[in-house]
Amino acid sequence: MRHFHLSCLAGLALIALLAGAALAQSAAAPSQETQPVAAAPAKAPDAAPVTDGATLDPPHTAATFWIRHIVAPVAGRFNTVSGTIHIPAKDMAKGRVAFSVATQSVDTGVAARDTHLRTAEFLDVAAYPAMTFTGSRIAPAGKDKANVSGTLTIKDVAKTVTIPVALLGTKPHPMMPCVDVTGYEAYFSINRLDYHVGTGKYFKMGAVGDVTDIRVSGETLAARPGCVKPQ
Repeated sequence: MRHFHLSCLAGLALIALLAGAALAQSAAAPSQETQPVAAAPAKAPDAAPVTDGATLDPPHTAATFWIRHIVAPVAGRFNTVSGTIHIPAKDMAKGRVAFSVATQSVDTGVAARDTHLRTAEFLDVAAYPAMTFTGSRIAPAGKDKANVSGTLTIKDVAKTVTIPVALLGTKPHPMMPCVDVTGYEAYFSINRLDYHVGTGKYFKMGAVGDVTDIRVSGETLAARPGCVKPQ
C-alpha cells in the first residue's frame, strides 16, 4: 500500500504534464477546418414478403428440438429454415412440402455446446451445411391433419419417413391488406444415431439420449385474388 499512493501521485503528475503540453501545442498550432465525416451507407430495405401461398415466411417459421440430457430434456432450435408447404384441405394429394434447415444455425443457448454440435462429431456443418426434407406423397389423416411421406436427409443418410402435419387454418393478415395467412405444424421423432449425428459414445455413457423430438412450424402468405387494397 505504501507504493500505491506514490504511484497515484506520480500518475496524476504525468497526466497534468501531458495535458499541459497538449494545451500548449493546441494553442500554438494553426486552426484547421473540421473535415467532413462520410455518411454511413444506407441500409438496404428488407425484402418484401413472398405471397405465393406456398413459401414459408422466414420470420414466422421455426425448427425446434428436444433431446434428453442424463435425465431431463434440453431444448434447442435452428435459426435458419426455408422451404415451401401447400396442402389444400380439399385435395391434399395435390399439395407439396419441402424444407431445408441450415445446420450452422443450431442454437441451444450455450455457445460452447453449439460449437461442439457443429463439429464432425455431430452435425459436421462444414461438410453438410443443410438438412432437408422433400415430400413425395400427402395423404389425409383426419380433420385438418395430413401424413406427409418423403425423404429426410441428414448428413450422409437419406431415409423415407412419414411426418404428421397439422393444418392450423387460414386467416386474413391483420397488418397486410388482401393477404391471407395459413399455418402448419409438424411433430415427429428420429433416432439421431441413425443419421450419424454422434458416434454413440455419449449415449452409451448415459449423458445424451438418442431419440430427438422435433417440431417444425410455419406460416405462408397468399395474396387474396380479386382483393382491392384500401386507399
